[in-house]
Amino acid sequence: MPKVSVIMPAYNAVDFLEDSVLSLTNQTFKDWELLLIDDCSKDKTAELAMQLAKKDKRIIFIPKDKNSGSADTRNIGIKKASGEYIAFLDADDLWDIGFLESMISHIELYKAPFAFSSYRIIDEAGVEFCDPFLVQKKKYSYRDLLFYNRVGLLTAVYSVSAVGKKYFDPSLKSLRDDYALWLDIMKEAEFAMGNSEILASYRVRRGAATSNKKKVMIAHFKMLKNREKINPFFAFFLTLIHGLRGLSKYRTKKLPT
Repeated sequence: MPKVSVIMPAYNAVDFLEDSVLSLTNQTFKDWELLLIDDCSKDKTAELAMQLAKKDKRIIFIPKDKNSGSADTRNIGIKKASGEYIAFLDADDLWDIGFLESMISHIELYKAPFAFSSYRIIDEAGVEFCDPFLVQKKKYSYRDLLFYNRVGLLTAVYSVSAVGKKYFDPSLKSLRDDYALWLDIMKEAEFAMGNSEILASYRVRRGAATSNKKKVMIAHFKMLKNREKINPFFAFFLTLIHGLRGLSKYRTKKLPT
């Protein structure tokens, strides 16, 4: 059984997939499996994924029969995962070479059921275009994450033995489904541990679901009110905080048009 199961959904990611997978295969930490799930891509993502799987027996390629979005696609990977820890790497994001080694050491040192790290933000060309997203080396509670989601999906690692297998909510339609998952985990976990090291690169692509800020804000409010059962006024207040903090996340310069 591998120490870490890495979940990678892929959809029309042929331009970035190989680099993302290489950022995993180049890790100093070698005890992992990759569940690489293609969500019925229209380009040659599936063909490339099959080629990559043939090169490394730790890569398990899973083609889907029907496109159903990233939440359902990640859930397929989680169901098939056999690792002690579950981590997430999208098909266009990148891990630094020491990501897994640092995160697993961090988790085991602090006996954390859930952990995440700082990360940089890059554009489609791989250029860092704004300040990195930084988290503190400290323990975070459910309430901390309720006030602001500090968890970047590409840096999240959780312990299956501590909280069980936790799944994304497909009904959220890939908007705030990752945030909902972190809140679900925090209902089981005593705390989450932040790792202040910058260990990954999050790629911002044009046309991404989260690029429509108004749509994301509405989804954020509805998730808090309907799923977390938070008072509408407090949910609105929390959404406003998220929105204001989110504005500063990309504060250095805009993507070129």
